[in-house]
Amino acid sequence: MNESNRPLIVTGVDGSEDGLRAVRFAARAAKMVDGECLFVNAVDDTLMAGAWGVVYDPEVLQEAGVTANEQAKMEAINEGLPEDRIRTEVVMGTPGGVMSRLSEMADLVVVGRRAVSGLERMFVGSTSVSVAANASCPVVVISAAAHPPRVGGRGLVGVGVNTNPGSKSTLEAGFRQAQLLGAKLEIVHVLQPPVGLFSSKLTPAQLEDQLSFTRGGIEAITAPLREKYPDVESVIDVVADSPINELVSRSANYDLLVLGVGESSIPGFALGGLMRGLMAHALCPLYIAK
Repeated sequence: MNESNRPLIVTGVDGSEDGLRAVRFAARAAKMVDGECLFVNAVDDTLMAGAWGVVYDPEVLQEAGVTANEQAKMEAINEGLPEDRIRTEVVMGTPGGVMSRLSEMADLVVVGRRAVSGLERMFVGSTSVSVAANASCPVVVISAAAHPPRVGGRGLVGVGVNTNPGSKSTLEAGFRQAQLLGAKLEIVHVLQPPVGLFSSKLTPAQLEDQLSFTRGGIEAITAPLREKYPDVESVIDVVADSPINELVSRSANYDLLVLGVGESSIPGFALGGLMRGLMAHALCPLYIAK
């Protein structure tokens, strides 16, 4: 249980560079919302009996977890987060399961996307996908592919949306993050042109009509949010392209790319190919709204 009234940011810690990026992001986010951080190292019990008959000593794994957490704590303190707003825990269990359970009491979960070897194997790409799919709160995923400057320095947040009414929650998450960062919001809908042998090719005029119609739908769901967040400058951009190519390209200019899960987001944007592709190649942190 989170006994304080402060917003709680739970962060996966594993000693990897991706993990440390996640720690730094979490510490800065906690400062912005007057929150606190819980840094968690999950000791994966499946590692107790490793490949080739190797048996890992649980005390060694526990000590390694404590060391990783201490490193995370120092990183957060260096970012200016007061020590009394930092907690650390070493927990037995699979990282994905541990982080998903802790998300039930968190306001935000932050994880690194991938890792390479040793202790870092505890937070590989499959873990971030699992957390994004199963968490009860929003998730931020950060990888080594993300640009190194501090989040907020570019002054631009992106949000990928659809015209479905359910996408309003994703769009509002984009407005909230832009307001928090004092950034402009770029609202993007990517229309995938028909492809394949049996697809009917749109004429330029038909494509322009479809883009215009879609933009109208985005404008309709955006209007009340512009009134609710008057300090957030926003623009709408509807384009025809491959969603992953377009969003990865744009992500180089963003502080944060906000996306939704399932039906409230881009068509087909579940935890499948598009999500995994963006996790692998996005050039900024991903904020996955719930």
